[in-house]
Amino acid sequence: MSFTDLNSIANEYVRLGLHFHLHDRNPYIYLGPEQLRAEVRANPMALDEVFSRLQVLEDAIQQSVDHGDDLSALRKKLLTQRILEMVARAKLLRGNIPSSFEQEVEELYSVRVARLPDSHFKEIAFKLNDVISGAGPLPQRLAIYRDQFKVPPERLHHVMTTVVAEARSRTRSHIQLPDHESVSVNIVHEGPFVGFADYKGDGKTVVHLNASVPIHVERVIELATHEAYPGHHVQATLIDAEIIKKRSWFEYTFNPLFGAQTVMLEGAANYGIHLAFERNDRIAYDREVVWPLAGLGHLSSELERYHHFVDLVENLNFARNEAARHFLYDGWSKTAVIDWLVEYGLETQETAEQRLRFIEALRSYVITYNYGLIWATSAIHRGQACSSATQWSRLREMLTTPLVPSLNSIH
Repeated sequence: MSFTDLNSIANEYVRLGLHFHLHDRNPYIYLGPEQLRAEVRANPMALDEVFSRLQVLEDAIQQSVDHGDDLSALRKKLLTQRILEMVARAKLLRGNIPSSFEQEVEELYSVRVARLPDSHFKEIAFKLNDVISGAGPLPQRLAIYRDQFKVPPERLHHVMTTVVAEARSRTRSHIQLPDHESVSVNIVHEGPFVGFADYKGDGKTVVHLNASVPIHVERVIELATHEAYPGHHVQATLIDAEIIKKRSWFEYTFNPLFGAQTVMLEGAANYGIHLAFERNDRIAYDREVVWPLAGLGHLSSELERYHHFVDLVENLNFARNEAARHFLYDGWSKTAVIDWLVEYGLETQETAEQRLRFIEALRSYVITYNYGLIWATSAIHRGQACSSATQWSRLREMLTTPLVPSLNSIH
């Protein structure tokens, strides 16, 4: 089969991607014609054949000639990156495991990550020890303290729906979105995710929240912004409208949960949390709306201390990377990884178990949240302070240009 231009290569990439995901258990988002997906399911391709054809496609795009303009050159670069990342994922599924965690991350996500020593997490624990004083091991004290701030499952849907509506209002005052776009909230009781944005097309998203694990009160704003506004729902809506429909870049109809694109999307979604709810504003909104709706109004005297606690705990999110490294490449058992997450990530037992289920399902994907935020922050601020309006504008630009990391772009 010959491929004459980027459009034909993009079409084949999507078709092979759909075949590939008959073998890959990870979820993906598909916005193309259902007829194509039906044809793929009716005539499935063996993984070895998919891999062989991906290699042909890799050669084809390396030899292809773009039209010479900047937009065509950008498209070729991004499509090449997508193909190479799917080749890397296919190698992994065929049992060709990379030699190290670092190599896996480079091949799948086009970023480099550093190994952090246990001492990094001990320093943060030392600070938390002063915030949550008392007798007993620190992980136990933190678990007891934090468990006061669980959102009762019966209140979760109402609280989340309210905060999603607020986040929508704030986002739409900065980013123009279609009038008909919307997000609905659905409560589930299984899966590796705490929250997952399921974009249905035409500006419609269902945000699934997993009530089988504890959702603490700080996660309400985090999930509403990360999964919906200005996070994944806004991302998908803009990409659908600007990249797929206006530019006809068909490759964006197929979006797997790996690749540099996911680093950008997860990083931008995390960046949007603090953009939509600046810290002092977030504390005020928690006090006035979120905590009362969650039935935690009686704990409002703890609100300032709790947010200080959350600020420190955020610095522990790199522990998930090290847990993935230990489990995937250092030969650690599940029990050892969970114990390490409790001791060094200061997770509760339930949350540590959920983290491990996520790693089992998605492997090194955990790096997209923290390294993605580092990259998104750098790409938006460009080495200097900028106004809120500029941050919103550059966030939109990041999604619609689009802009993704490449090796050496995160330090």
